[in-house]
Amino acid sequence: MLLQTPPLGRRQRLNWFQRQGDFFIRQVYADFFVLMRSFQELYGAYCRCRTSKRGESCCLLAEGAGHEKCSIWDQLAVMVGTEVEKGPLWLLKDLCQQIWSENRREQHVGDSLIEWLISSIFHEAVKLKEDVHILNSYASAAFWSNGPTPVSRLTMIIDRKGLIRRVAVDVMRQMEHLALLFGQTSNMLRTLLPALAGNSLLVRFLVEHEDMVEYLWSEELASVFSDMFSGEAAQGFCAAGSSYMSGQWYTRALVMYRRAVATESTCAEAAAKVDELQQLIQQTSGFLGAA
Repeated sequence: MLLQTPPLGRRQRLNWFQRQGDFFIRQVYADFFVLMRSFQELYGAYCRCRTSKRGESCCLLAEGAGHEKCSIWDQLAVMVGTEVEKGPLWLLKDLCQQIWSENRREQHVGDSLIEWLISSIFHEAVKLKEDVHILNSYASAAFWSNGPTPVSRLTMIIDRKGLIRRVAVDVMRQMEHLALLFGQTSNMLRTLLPALAGNSLLVRFLVEHEDMVEYLWSEELASVFSDMFSGEAAQGFCAAGSSYMSGQWYTRALVMYRRAVATESTCAEAAAKVDELQQLIQQTSGFLGAA
């Protein structure tokens, strides 16, 4: 069976996308960091609705829990979005599917697990959003209706409270599963870093979000760079410095090379660049002063 060759326009788009691969990989990390923060806020709202005893029904069913239910649904709605206006999670899923297309999945099985995990998070979040909507819409009517309610034949057949309780239990399970998936994705992204050491945009992103790196992975940036650059953490700071220098951000580059020297005093590249950048910055300041 002969494989069909994609049309020229599509091949050109694919080639362009592959050439911009470093940028899109960096974007995956950036988007996930933002989503992780959002999920932690969402999970916090959920935890405020749990009973103190594990395994019991979520107290989203309690009277007066409407604010928490609305808060959870609102955050899910923003995270997921709609087909017309996709949210950050939906956009990240689409981006991962473009990066790790069907052909590339066969060549990079380990990397494509990221696409699978993000897709799993997306579908779990969509289902969770639907179930929270059910609780918002029907739990109050099933549990806290005021006054006598006419008993219809349908009410006699269907156990409304039982159905809503099962939805509440599903919400708990889905939220915990989401927490597990987010944790696994975070660990997978950390595991992939050594293979991405050549991506200067990603290295710079890690530097610029050092606090989130330490928060997510419980590691100092120097430790992460040591793993990425075969035990030579200074090379990570040098890579960031080189990237800044090529963009003529000399002050930022100097900060990075100084950190490289502080990390490994014997790093000749960093020491030489510190001297070069100090002179360059002084000359630039002199030109600006003369002007």
